[in-house]
Amino acid sequence: MSTKSKYRLANQLLLKRWLSIFDGEGGLVGLAKSYERFGLKAQANGDITLVEWAPCAKAMSIFGEFNNWNRREFWAQKNEFGCFVMTIKANDDGTPRIKHG
Repeated sequence: MSTKSKYRLANQLLLKRWLSIFDGEGGLVGLAKSYERFGLKAQANGDITLVEWAPCAKAMSIFGEFNNWNRREFWAQKNEFGCFVMTIKANDDGTPRIKHG
């Protein structure tokens, strides 16, 4: 394969990947506001969501004092964009499992 052909192929692959990320994030505005989605976020019902971009990671779990350091309780699911997503359900009384502050 010539250098020119390799360059064209690499350019096509890069463009395809960029468009999939761009479309998946909802365009330029969605991409610029992605900070609103990533990290630990408290929901109105007391649930906590975690969204973390880690494309090279094979698995992700979260643990701490809130679950007695149980490394096996909360595992995130990886999506096609390399983001890990999970929801930690609220306590029965509606308070978040992870206390803030």
